[in-house]
Amino acid sequence: MHYLAIIVNSLNKKVVSFNSISDLDDALLALFNNLDKSISRIVLSGGSTPASFYKLLSETDIKWSNYEITLSDERDVEILDPLSNEGSIKAIINNNSFNRSFISLVKEGAQSRLDLIKSYDLCILGMGDDGHIASIFPNMSNLSEALHHKSSLINLNDGYPDVSRLTMTLNEINKSKQIILLIKGEKKFNLLMDKRSDSELLPVDHLFIQMIDKIKIFKVL
Repeated sequence: MHYLAIIVNSLNKKVVSFNSISDLDDALLALFNNLDKSISRIVLSGGSTPASFYKLLSETDIKWSNYEITLSDERDVEILDPLSNEGSIKAIINNNSFNRSFISLVKEGAQSRLDLIKSYDLCILGMGDDGHIASIFPNMSNLSEALHHKSSLINLNDGYPDVSRLTMTLNEINKSKQIILLIKGEKKFNLLMDKRSDSELLPVDHLFIQMIDKIKIFKVL
């Protein structure tokens, strides 16, 4: 049996199902509140699935000075650009203390700051319809670098699929103590659970192969 098949057979044990997106958001907030440290380091992701969670954070009394926040990936655009994940999240949370806790991926020195972080307490990822995570896409020109390189960040200079991007490598994501993969919709869940040959592996498959013990799948259909 291929190693991926073994992984897929154990995925059901990793799935936590929710009846609604609000229930999922409450579970994410509970994870936030359970990080009992002087400084908790969190990796957030862009996209539509976590947007309601960010709205919940904006309505919650959180001492953001106890957090360092960054992103799994970002488009290489100005923060005020509608395509900016950072800009979108900051607009939703709308809190100056949150903004001060934020490590921007598009500012000079971002990689050096990430290199100083030994571990992240929580990483929240989404998955695209093509099985991409962060900005690690199946057909990107430097996929091997994203999957295996030891650096914290790499550039997608070919602009795939829209504009140039920055993404954490799997090596950087693997610094996370716990990873929550958000799956919304039956189509994405079925893709995740499909058994693929070793030659057909998607970025999300590599995520599980490298760090399945750290991952929980938060699913809402």
